[in-house]
Amino acid sequence: MAAPFMAPTRDPTARELAWFRQNPHVGGYAAGDNRVVVNPYNSLSPAENEALIRNESARIFMRLRHSSRPTAESFPLTEEQRGYAYPSSPPPMRPEQALRETMAARVLTGDPSAGQVMPEQRAFAAELEARMLAGGGD
Repeated sequence: MAAPFMAPTRDPTARELAWFRQNPHVGGYAAGDNRVVVNPYNSLSPAENEALIRNESARIFMRLRHSSRPTAESFPLTEEQRGYAYPSSPPPMRPEQALRETMAARVLTGDPSAGQVMPEQRAFAAELEARMLAGGGD
């Protein structure tokens, strides 16, 4: 996906570096400042890090453009997806919405960890990608 909307990246803070060092299995995340932070200790290839940035950019896009967020109707979760253990600590305020956005970004970027993808989820991801390509807003 070569979308006009790609969130900027930034280097991890000292606190983030310490956490990343202890959690090399976490590739990176969409930070609260709407920038993508890549874990320098992850074992991802350059192509996988690029996919991670696209994935986290999609999450930031949904965060900034509320009309682009998945709902229970537009993006129902499978039981397999509901069983996903959310790695953040503390957990997000709205864990089901955060999980829905995580899975939507994974479907959009073709991440196999999204599990079995439903037609409604594919349709939502295609619409999200079109909005990102258009740089769409609310």
